Order: sequence, then structure tokens, then C-alpha cells
Amino acid sequence: MNLHALRIFTNVAKLGGITAAANSMLLSQPAVTIQIRKLENEIGAKLIEGKGRGIQLTPEGKFLYEQGMRLFYLEAQIDEKLGEFLAKEDKIHIASSYIPINYILPPIIAKYKLAHPHIEFFVSLGNVQSVEEQVLNYEVDFGFVVQSKMGHTDLQFEKVLDIPFWFIVHPSHPLANQTVSIYELSDEDFIYRERGSSTLDLLESIFYTFNAPLPKLGLQMQGLHESIKVVEAGYGMTLAPSYSVSDSITNGKLAQVYVEQADIQQSLFICSRKSDLIEQPFMQFLKAHLKD
Repeated sequence: MNLHALRIFTNVAKLGGITAAANSMLLSQPAVTIQIRKLENEIGAKLIEGKGRGIQLTPEGKFLYEQGMRLFYLEAQIDEKLGEFLAKEDKIHIASSYIPINYILPPIIAKYKLAHPHIEFFVSLGNVQSVEEQVLNYEVDFGFVVQSKMGHTDLQFEKVLDIPFWFIVHPSHPLANQTVSIYELSDEDFIYRERGSSTLDLLESIFYTFNAPLPKLGLQMQGLHESIKVVEAGYGMTLAPSYSVSDSITNGKLAQVYVEQADIQQSLFICSRKSDLIEQPFMQFLKAHLKD
């Protein structure tokens, strides 16, 4: 495959038009169009269709764009890593879902940074789906996710910790500190997380396991912290990891609702690409500290 033509195509797809891509690459529009046509002829499929003043990718075009972006990102990573080796520098790029980045990783990263001050850390936040995509697309070295099931088949997931999850309400709620059946929760106004959140997946799996109706949708919030704050203010119920609410329960801002025959937990996984062959020293350091 002509990589020059592929690079031009990925720029067209990324920028949403031939004109924008031509300007960004200092090429003429006809030159860009010719390369796109050559690429289509080479692979035997149409990649782009006109849509008003813009473009729309065909299914083949969308697939090629995604794979092309991965390829060129990997190329950039190779160049960057070679430069780091030559300069005797190192950088660690991490993507993490909310729970690890807020409650588990900070003290471990701090200890490692104190021992290795030359290491640069770049940590980004996203939900589980976003973290997996960043790892797959070579945007980060590895990720940390909390979930109850395995993710993308091109990734490997190493379990390093179990995290309890609790149903929480305001202390004035009738179910505060009570033990109830899962079916009694179906009638409660519930604060749901956004689609793509592992907490939402966990909530649904709990109720499906007991063949119980899902709770009523009171609110849908993007973010764990925001969901907890709504409950602290006196509205509804939500599901949250123990790490995030234990202090508030101790201080009387929240109360737990205990569910019969339900041991609710999710696992913390290190998420990496199956194609990665070398484990970074930081990974070894982290695993050792999580076992302490």
C-alpha cells in the first residue's frame, strides 16, 4: 500500500475535507484528489463520498482511516521513543478511568517520581471505553480501568486489585443503614452514570443477575464525583466505589444501603496491548506496591 497516499487520505478524513487537508499539507487540491483516487484503485474500494460541502467516509474508508491513524501514531511513537533513548530520557503516558486516577495511582506515581525524578508522567482521564481506545490507538503506553468484565479482544487485562462498591443514600433517606433485597431498590430514584461507564455496566449486571427491574432513572450524570454530590445534597441513590465514599459515610454525609446476598465489587485492571513485549519498570513498581 502506498503510505504517502494513505497519509493524505487520513488527513482528509481527519480534517473533514480535501481543501483543509491540501492546505495543511501544502499540496494542491487536484494533487490530493489524485492520491485518494490512486489509493481507492489500489485497494479496490471507494473510501470517500460527497456530502454537501463536506465528505463522508464509506465503511471501508472508516476502517482504513482508523487503522491509518494507528499506523502513523505508532510511527510517531517509534520516533519519539528512539529520541528518548538517545537523550537518555523517558516519558510514561497513562490513561485511567476515574477511580484509579483519583484514589489509587497518585501516591504510587509520587513515590516513583521521587525515586526517578527524570521520568516524565502524562496522565489522562477518561471512562473505560475511552481508556481502551487510547491504548488501542497507541496514544498512551497503558491504561488503568475498573470493570467487571474483559474489554477489547486486542488488549490484555491484568487484574491487580478488587474494589468493593456500595449503594449510598443521604442519611435522612428511609433506607439509610438498612438491609434490603435488590428488588426493593427497583422503586428508588437512582442517579445513573453515563453510557461507557463501568459503574453503569456493573449496576445493570447486578439487577440482571437477580432478574430484578432496574431502578427508576432519576438523573443521569457524567462523572462519579458529581453523582455522589447529588446524593449528598439529599436526592436519590447511586452506586459508588468504597474508596470514594468511605470518608463521607464516616462523617455522616452519606449512608450505606446493604443488599441481601450481594457481594458487589469490580476489579482494577492494567490494560495494555497484546503486541507489547516489554513491561516497563513502573508497571513492576506499581504491582509491588498494590500488593503491600
